[in-house]
Amino acid sequence: MSSITITGGGLIGLFCADILSSKHNVTIIEINAEIGFPSNFPGIIHQKENLSKILNSAELSNLYIFDNGNKINFRTEWFVKLLSHKLAKSKVDIVHRTRIESISSVKKQLKLQLKGSESSFKTLETDKLIDFTETLLPGPKGQIHTIDNSLDQIIKPIIPTKQFFVGTCLRNNLASLHKSKLIIERSDGLAEVWYELGEQETPKQGWIESKILNAYYDSKIMMVDEYYKKAQQIINKMVIQ
Repeated sequence: MSSITITGGGLIGLFCADILSSKHNVTIIEINAEIGFPSNFPGIIHQKENLSKILNSAELSNLYIFDNGNKINFRTEWFVKLLSHKLAKSKVDIVHRTRIESISSVKKQLKLQLKGSESSFKTLETDKLIDFTETLLPGPKGQIHTIDNSLDQIIKPIIPTKQFFVGTCLRNNLASLHKSKLIIERSDGLAEVWYELGEQETPKQGWIESKILNAYYDSKIMMVDEYYKKAQQIINKMVIQ
């Protein structure tokens, strides 16, 4: 059983950890205090059956699921929480508030020098490192991982991204919004609205919350099913089976 380390808790990285955890020892190094926050993916999946394949169906009630007839909408923050709980149960080690200071190659393994308030060890040896840092937010005070991508054991997937303004508002405010690229209605009476930067509007009662994020974008805004397929492609092409 090989060991695989993943930098960052973005959705594709979490899916990689989920898929790999059945056959490998997996560690996630997260530079921030919480894994996968703020979420940078749309809460849409094509079929509810696909959602049940990822999470225990008994937990889905926490997601404020809304079936619009074509796709299933849900709350992304709770999805990440439930997914991280699943990973912990699958014995994936998730280390928060920790960054990689340096990497060396020793006997075909990587030796990671770690620094952080929640790491119980200073070094970590791993067979492979999957590096997603370019698609994730930096840590406190702009801290980032220091990674030498020239080493053969380091995998750096190409994840095309695009920047969006995303606001959450009351569903009954949607009629006044016309420029959005994506609307995700939820059963809690709220909706998440995605805009190209510079095109955002203001709903009648204002935004409850808003954020600017980089999301996985390959000619369109990608749905959760496509994030999962991307994770599977990365594993099939680049990681020891």
